[in-house]
Amino acid sequence: MKLNPVIGLVLLSTLYTVTFAYQAEERLLDALKSGYRKDVIPMVDNRTAVDVEVSVTVASILGVDDKKQELKTLSWLTMDWRDYRLRWNPRQYDNLQKINVPSDLLWRPDLLPYNSRTLDSGIDLSVDAIVYSNGRVTFIPKWLTQTSCSFDATYYPFDEQTCSMKLGSWTHHAGEIDLRLNRTGSTTKMLEHLDAPPSWEVVNASASRNVVTYPCCPKPYVDVTFSLYLRRVPGFLHVFNLIAPTVLFLAAAVLGFYLPSDTGSRTLLGVVSLLGVTLVSLLNYGHFPLSGHATTPIIGQFYALAVILVGLFTVVTIGLWGIHHRAADLSPVPGWLKAVLSGLARVCCIRYPAASTDKDGVPLGSIVAGDGPAEGGAASTVSEIKKLKCMQDILQNVHAIAQTVDEQSRNTANQRNWKNVALVIDRILLTAFILTALIGTLAILLQLA
Repeated sequence: MKLNPVIGLVLLSTLYTVTFAYQAEERLLDALKSGYRKDVIPMVDNRTAVDVEVSVTVASILGVDDKKQELKTLSWLTMDWRDYRLRWNPRQYDNLQKINVPSDLLWRPDLLPYNSRTLDSGIDLSVDAIVYSNGRVTFIPKWLTQTSCSFDATYYPFDEQTCSMKLGSWTHHAGEIDLRLNRTGSTTKMLEHLDAPPSWEVVNASASRNVVTYPCCPKPYVDVTFSLYLRRVPGFLHVFNLIAPTVLFLAAAVLGFYLPSDTGSRTLLGVVSLLGVTLVSLLNYGHFPLSGHATTPIIGQFYALAVILVGLFTVVTIGLWGIHHRAADLSPVPGWLKAVLSGLARVCCIRYPAASTDKDGVPLGSIVAGDGPAEGGAASTVSEIKKLKCMQDILQNVHAIAQTVDEQSRNTANQRNWKNVALVIDRILLTAFILTALIGTLAILLQLA
């Protein structure tokens, strides 16, 4: 089989070009490495700092741990600077405008994340750097960060958090390395290829340059801070589990006021509701994020209000039960208590029951009581005297029975009056409980909206 002369000429030309290009790249790399010291900062003079342009593109948010107060991200870190020792004339090297050089052969800015949770910088130094003929160096390594983030759990689970990545030189001050934000717009590039977890939404990003003088060192240091503004995306079941059980226990406590106060079912309902609210709050507190601010979560205030109200309902129920069964002390209801309850009942639109009295207003014992017939007079015979004494004994027995009936009537009336007191207090407390629960719950939960 004969080779076409044209195809052979093209193959030979291509082979020659590739070989010559690789020879030029090898010669250029040897020339750049000759006498190059990667440990020396490329400052033209001692007064001109090396300008390093920095930008970040967040590729993925690997985790938002609100318990450990940290943010884990995978980003592409772009650094650009000029090294005057890496310039060349492209015409001397087959018009090569740029060359890929292993980054460990070059000087690199010693940039580290100041708020990192690990000792490792997280920067992949195995990536090649791109060196241009004018001495510009572009280094784009992967950057795995695990930085601290101060969470504010006030509006949990509808909270918004700001997490920052603070990057700066560890040993070179502003007179040696001057960090600059990339002129193409670091904020726009940060979110170009973002992959966020489903429970969080990135609403914005920002980048800022800061010059800080630390107490340890007389000269200022420059850092760049890249911030992500995150918003939690709670699911329906998440919100339902946080709020619905407590609201149901509060409703059960309100309905408990309609149960008879002379039974133990009401007290049992109060104890069960108190245990339920406490258990729900403890279980949900385990999922609350740790707050880096001196604030109490609003949902925690709601739990505290529920525990207080249900606890007061239980205590009040026990007190009303004691008032309702005021059998040991049969004293009448004080007049001042009647007046106070009567006024409160009118304010709450409740009818205060009237106290029960005897129909004629005269105790039965006073009717049947008497001095009896006097001895002597017409009863002169012995038989008549015996009859009178027998009648006097009968009257005395009837008087004793009447006094007993009167005492039982008064006791029954006092018990009925104490029950009326318990009933009025019960209805007043029901009104106060409903108003407090509604106003407190709406005032707290509306802050989450």
